[in-house]
Amino acid sequence: MAEDDIYGNKARYERFIANLEQLKELPKAKSKKGATRKYYCKNPSNLTYFKKLAKIFESRDTSYVRRLRVFCTLLFIVNTTKKNLTECDRDDINEIVALAHEVNKSSQSKADFIKNLKFIWKDLFPEKDEKGRTDDTLTPFVVRHLSKRIDKSKQKLKDDRLTWEEFEKLVNYFSNDPQMQFYLNLSVESLGRPQEICYTRISDLEINENHARIFISSHGKEGTKFLQCIDSYPYLLKFYDQHKFKQDKDSFLFIANGRKDKQLTPYNINKKLRKACKKIGLNKRITAYSLKRNGVTFSRLRGDSDVEIQHRAGWTSTRQLSTYDLSNNLDSYRKELAKRGLIDDPKYKQFLPKTKTCICGRSVGFAEKVCPFCKRLLDRKKAIEREQLKEELLNALIPSMKEALAEKIKENPRLIEIINKLK
Repeated sequence: MAEDDIYGNKARYERFIANLEQLKELPKAKSKKGATRKYYCKNPSNLTYFKKLAKIFESRDTSYVRRLRVFCTLLFIVNTTKKNLTECDRDDINEIVALAHEVNKSSQSKADFIKNLKFIWKDLFPEKDEKGRTDDTLTPFVVRHLSKRIDKSKQKLKDDRLTWEEFEKLVNYFSNDPQMQFYLNLSVESLGRPQEICYTRISDLEINENHARIFISSHGKEGTKFLQCIDSYPYLLKFYDQHKFKQDKDSFLFIANGRKDKQLTPYNINKKLRKACKKIGLNKRITAYSLKRNGVTFSRLRGDSDVEIQHRAGWTSTRQLSTYDLSNNLDSYRKELAKRGLIDDPKYKQFLPKTKTCICGRSVGFAEKVCPFCKRLLDRKKAIEREQLKEELLNALIPSMKEALAEKIKENPRLIEIINKLK
């Protein structure tokens, strides 16, 4: 049986199945407590298809979030047509899709609806071969003409791309929250999915002398793998040192409200990111998934190969790069000019977090300004300037101190005996 996920979709799915008969009724008016469901089944005979799909899901051990998404598509379909689904022809399908396009605003949502619709028809009403057997290789004729390809002209530019300076501001904002600092840096470096990272436990953490690995032992979309922790290693040590339950191997690594049995969720992270963006004046919709996209973008602009990025993210191929990469042709142009030495524009020198080494020998995070151990400035130039300023101040104070001491000795000659004893 499929396992529950971080969003509690198992309970939502079980409630949906338990209340199938209620789908025959018209939706109730919106209450003060919140919105109710929008759709209902206009032809009660179509409810049997929910039960058939539920059996198919069980046989395939489909994830609960996938089941709910397909059910949402099917609910919209049975709300749109009064016909039994077996009687729908291409005109009916076109009408359903046209109405769905009015509801779904983004291109990706429109593509997902068509994908789920074809999946439903292929499983519920499969094509037959010449011997009357189910042919799983064929898409049913009534939905075969539909394409989930997104029209490029309707795509909108994502507004969650970060510059390196903006990412550094975010990390600095959470200076009093080591957990969020570590999450931000780990997500950008390892290219892990939010759900994968949030499901890790203390037992999944392998700390070495100057690096660490975090194993994805469950709920990994690409299967089991590990997340690299090299440049984010100082933030791991800072966070792990303050972890309340680090002795309990079954505790979640990222916890919420100080409880070992309650993990940090993407919802919690997004809420904190919205607040941080508002405080630092960053007018962008940054989410937990934005960090992964920006991590891929930073990697490509840094010059990492597609295969390196693929292996770090745990993908089976490099095809996902086009989805996650936020760079554009201008970035590629500027990067090429910089490689040839024709320009020197720091704006386009994007790198992943690099650890700093203090004069005391400790490694600290890339965004730190002062060493948390010895309290020295990490900027060597500024540290030297500060020492020179101290020396100048002392030199200016010493003559005046000598004059003041001579005056005191005149007033009280016995001070000379006291000074000699101190020597």
